[in-house]
Amino acid sequence: MFEIDKSQLTALILATGLFGSSSVPTSAALSLAGKVQAGGGPVAASTVTLWAASAAEPTQLAQTRAGSDGRFNLRTDATPASDVTLYLTARGGVPIGRAGDDNSAIAFLTVLGNKAPSEVTINEMTTVASVWTHNQFIDGTAIKGHALGLKIAAGNVLSFVDLETGGWGTTIQDPLNSGQTPTMANFATLANGLAGCAMRVIPDACSKLYAAAAPPTGKLALSGQGTDPTDTLTAAQSIARYPWYKPERLFAVVGEFYPIPEGKTMSAVPFMPYLSFPPSAWVLPLKFDGGGYRAGGVRRCSTVRVISGSATTSQLAGKGRISYGRGMPLSSTPTANHFHR
Repeated sequence: MFEIDKSQLTALILATGLFGSSSVPTSAALSLAGKVQAGGGPVAASTVTLWAASAAEPTQLAQTRAGSDGRFNLRTDATPASDVTLYLTARGGVPIGRAGDDNSAIAFLTVLGNKAPSEVTINEMTTVASVWTHNQFIDGTAIKGHALGLKIAAGNVLSFVDLETGGWGTTIQDPLNSGQTPTMANFATLANGLAGCAMRVIPDACSKLYAAAAPPTGKLALSGQGTDPTDTLTAAQSIARYPWYKPERLFAVVGEFYPIPEGKTMSAVPFMPYLSFPPSAWVLPLKFDGGGYRAGGVRRCSTVRVISGSATTSQLAGKGRISYGRGMPLSSTPTANHFHR
C-alpha cells in the first residue's frame, strides 16, 4: 500500500479537472457561411472580411475569398466582446454570367450586430441598409462609434433587410411602410444604382454612378479618400450623407442602366419596386405603430412617421424617430403613381 500526502492529492485533483474552477476556458470560435451577390446573382472571387467595430478603429477578425459560386466560409478563434458590432465587407470579384475581369468597383457591406447569424448575404440591399443606418459611424470600410449608438444602428438594419437572404426585412414590408411610404421604392432604386455598376450593365456604368453620387464640391472627405466616390460603397456613403443634393442625377442614371424595353411598361431591374419619378431626397422613412418596441429597441408610437433629419440615431431613438442621413426631411406624401411595384 502507498500513501499520498495532501499536496499530491491536490495536484492530482487539479490535473484531472475535478475542480471546474481550475480549468482555463478556451476562446469560442466564431464561424459563419454566406454568399456575395450582385444584381441577384453570385459574385466569384470577392474578398470577404469580417470586422469588429467599437469606439476604436475596427479590428479585422478573418478574411477569405468567395468561391466560383459566390459562397464563402469564415472562422475566427477570437471571442468578440459584448459591446462590439460585427460586420462584413466584400470587395472586388466577378459577377457570374458577366464578361470581363475582376470588378474592383464592387464594395458591399453587411452589418451583423453583436451576434453573427450562421448564414449571411452581402449584396446591394444589405449595403444600402447598412450605410443608411450607420451614416454617422461609417468612413469608407471603417465603422466606429459609441457602443449604444452602434447597437441601435445594427438593430435597425433588420428593419430593412433579412441578413440571411439579402432580401426585404420585416418592418419595411409591413402595411404601414410597404403601402404608405416610398421607402421600398427609394431603397430598391438605390440598390439598382449600385447593381448597375457592380454588373457593369453599360461600359461606363461605374463612372456614371460616381458622377451621380458626387457630393457638393470638397465635401465627401472620407479617410484616405478624395472628394469623389471610387466604388459602390463610397458612392452609397456620399448619397447617404447628402441625400438632398441633386437626387435627380441618380434617378436618371438608373434609367440609363435599365431602360424600359420597347413594347414593355416596366424596366427589368434586379430590385423591385422602383421609383418612376425622382425623389425629393434619398431618405428612407419608416412608420411604427402601436405600443412597445421594435427595430432594435427603438420606441414606436402610434403611426409615427420616421424621416431623415439632422439629429443622430441615438438622439432620436427614444422619440420614435430615427435619422437615416443628414439631409432634409421627405417633403411629399407618396402616391401609387410615384413608384412601380
